[in-house]
Amino acid sequence: MLVHLSISQFTLVEHLELELKAGMTTITGETGAGKSILLGALGLALGNRIDGNIVRKGAEKADISATFIISEKVAKWLDSHDYPVEDDTCILRRVITQEGRSRGYINGRNASATELKALANQLIDIHGQHAHQSLMQKDAPRKLVDNYAGTRGLCLKTKQAFQAWQEKLKQKNNLQEDSAEQQAQRQLLTYQVQELDSLQLVEGEVAELESEHKRLSNADAIMFSGQQALTLCADGNADDSSSAQTSSQDSALQQVQQAIMELDQIDDDNETLKESREFLNQAQIQLQEANDSLHDYINKVEINPQRLQQIDQRLGNIYDLARKHQVRAGELYDKWQELSDKLNALNFSDDDMEALIQLVSELEQAYLKLAKQLSKKRHKAAVKLDKEVNTHFEALALGNAKLQTDIVSDNSHANAYGIDHIDLLVQTNPGMPMGQLCKVASGGELSRISLAIQVITAQTSNIPSLIFDEVDVGIGGGTAERVGRLLNELGKHSQVLCVTHQPQVAAQAQNHLQVSKIAGDEQTFTNIRPLDNTQRTEEIARMLGGVEITQHTLDHAQEMLAMGN
Repeated sequence: MLVHLSISQFTLVEHLELELKAGMTTITGETGAGKSILLGALGLALGNRIDGNIVRKGAEKADISATFIISEKVAKWLDSHDYPVEDDTCILRRVITQEGRSRGYINGRNASATELKALANQLIDIHGQHAHQSLMQKDAPRKLVDNYAGTRGLCLKTKQAFQAWQEKLKQKNNLQEDSAEQQAQRQLLTYQVQELDSLQLVEGEVAELESEHKRLSNADAIMFSGQQALTLCADGNADDSSSAQTSSQDSALQQVQQAIMELDQIDDDNETLKESREFLNQAQIQLQEANDSLHDYINKVEINPQRLQQIDQRLGNIYDLARKHQVRAGELYDKWQELSDKLNALNFSDDDMEALIQLVSELEQAYLKLAKQLSKKRHKAAVKLDKEVNTHFEALALGNAKLQTDIVSDNSHANAYGIDHIDLLVQTNPGMPMGQLCKVASGGELSRISLAIQVITAQTSNIPSLIFDEVDVGIGGGTAERVGRLLNELGKHSQVLCVTHQPQVAAQAQNHLQVSKIAGDEQTFTNIRPLDNTQRTEEIARMLGGVEITQHTLDHAQEMLAMGN
């Protein structure tokens, strides 16, 4: 429910703080006083588009905020969209600069105009000749019937069943689409995988083969160099193939041993000499260990031309396929696995497909069962809704009109909301064919038809605040009084704000706001104020007309107010 409206520097309003109450509130004033300003300011706070320069002359910006008491459902919406939830209130705010730029806020946090609108649609509904009508929206007839029928839980189950069915249906259709391109892809993958299968490649095999190939292909050179190193290290003279410089030399081990013997001949306890002898002893030990290690290495060197030939052939086959698939030889194993996975994904088994087809059929039947239950409830509710709405038409000067909720149930209409196509049809004059409400009804008729529907559905409606902007256009007298009574009745279930020129409508309200224009020396101001009983009598008397307000007019106004309340 809208409880407070703050307007600052907006067109003719300098600053206004307005408290709003439950029930029916009427808004009246002289023509041109600025009744539309109140709704215009509220509309901007609710995310409406900025039309022209609306900032008051001389001000930098307009600032408008609307405070609502919210339901648990709206609080959950705020929380799910990361807006702070403050007790049971929500503040929608819009700041507009002279340049036409604007910033929106929800409970103090930045919000786009789209988000303001999404939230506002849950808080307030505006009805009028020129305002956007909820009844004009494509899915409005369905929502209207479902709200009236109380099918919220069944609607949710139907939606969930539809989504489950469609998910599996999409999977089945994708698998059954075996196009020429997919068939060609399957054939190519089959050939590639079979070719790689025949290679029987092992993960990490390429690196091992390349290492072994390097050892075998260099075996002779390794053996020669190893023998040379062994000879020079400890085994005496190198063979005849060594250089002339090393051929006549003793081994390194022999030379170290000879050096130790020479030092042993020196009779001196000099520390430096002792240190040198120790180093030579260590060198002798290390040379002997090196000699033993070289012996082990040389003994293990394999000279195997046959094995080398096998490795050459194996690596050749691997390199050929690697080039074919445009990868390095070491990456060929991963490529094999990748192609195998792709082929497996395409090769969906017949048994699996049959099981999926059966599941899709079962899910479809489960959905249709719920959708038909929903359709039955809608048809039943629509008949009752039409009857109740049509009973109000005569009171709204629509005596010749007739509303019909048209429901066409067909499985081909299947969607998340059921199998029904729902439309609101209206006949405005006898003998005329039924037509879509949005195309047949005039602006005034649409407002009054909407009023009749809202009165009937108020108890099931989720919209807590309703605004009717001049729904009394084209009517007067007793019809206007009956419109006022309907608005009063609607105000028992929802907050109703009604802009009117008809005293018969205004007299039915519990609360009354008067809009007036005050001309200053340099600027004109619009003021909105709540009226007490005496002021209400004077305002109703003014609306009744006449050059002068007589006692008779005041008495008539008092009588109307007494009857209205």
